[in-house]
Amino acid sequence: MDDSLGTTYGAMLIGVLFATFFQGVLTLQAYIYYESFPKDSTGLKILVASVWVVDVAHLVLICQSCYHYLIRSWGNSAALQVSTQELDLHLVFVGLASALCQGFFLTRIWTFSQKNWVLTCVLSAACLTTFALEAVMSAQISRVPNVKEFNSFTGEVVATLGLSAGAVDVAIAAILVWYLQQGKTAFDRTSFVVARVVQYTVATGLATSLLAVACLIVYLATPNTFIFIALHFSLGRMYTNALLATLNSRRNLRKVLDNSGTVGPHTGTSFLGGLQTTNIIATGDQNPPSQLLRKDM
Repeated sequence: MDDSLGTTYGAMLIGVLFATFFQGVLTLQAYIYYESFPKDSTGLKILVASVWVVDVAHLVLICQSCYHYLIRSWGNSAALQVSTQELDLHLVFVGLASALCQGFFLTRIWTFSQKNWVLTCVLSAACLTTFALEAVMSAQISRVPNVKEFNSFTGEVVATLGLSAGAVDVAIAAILVWYLQQGKTAFDRTSFVVARVVQYTVATGLATSLLAVACLIVYLATPNTFIFIALHFSLGRMYTNALLATLNSRRNLRKVLDNSGTVGPHTGTSFLGGLQTTNIIATGDQNPPSQLLRKDM
């Protein structure tokens, strides 16, 4: 381990502080969601509650780890070298939060692709593989008694973050953008909504991918520090905040359609939420009434 406290436990403390900040943002977004969309499906409400609970549990784990190193074991050099169970387990919660959010976006792909089970299954397998890698890495790290050996998991880290950033997130965002672009119509308001949804999709996919890539680069560049761990603390919350931001964006987008006339089947509103509504694409109706689309908003 690097002898500098600033790049080890200092970095961990900063990572916990950032994770706490993002947890506050997530809590605010969850409050806004439940206040703004009381008629959303029960499944969607449970999803929002689930990702919030997972992130709270993760925050408890990393706070306990930070307390163990900086307060309880401070001055005990032997204890500072031992990895805690909470620090090992936090990987599972990051993977679970990521998988839940990716699962939501996969349901949108399932809808827009007219139930293309091959495409959906391939992406689902990639998401599950990422979660499995997080769980396996957590189990392997738990058997390592010394934090100095964290840098021995290069293969697992590269596989996990590379698959997450390079394959899953980018693929999901690209596929959603492609389907949304196919749904553009000649109506100004509809085209505007599609453009905005495309922007949200690209932004959320890019944000999670960039952070995962940053974690990977930092791990490879500075393997003897905790900077990688500090960044990884917030990776799961990047997914959950992206999910809530996507759902809450309906507040503004639905105003655009309030005075619109007939809109096309792929305005992108069903991508943003409204799981309780009729599946427009599955019905094969190429000219659904505008009121049906507004239910998704």
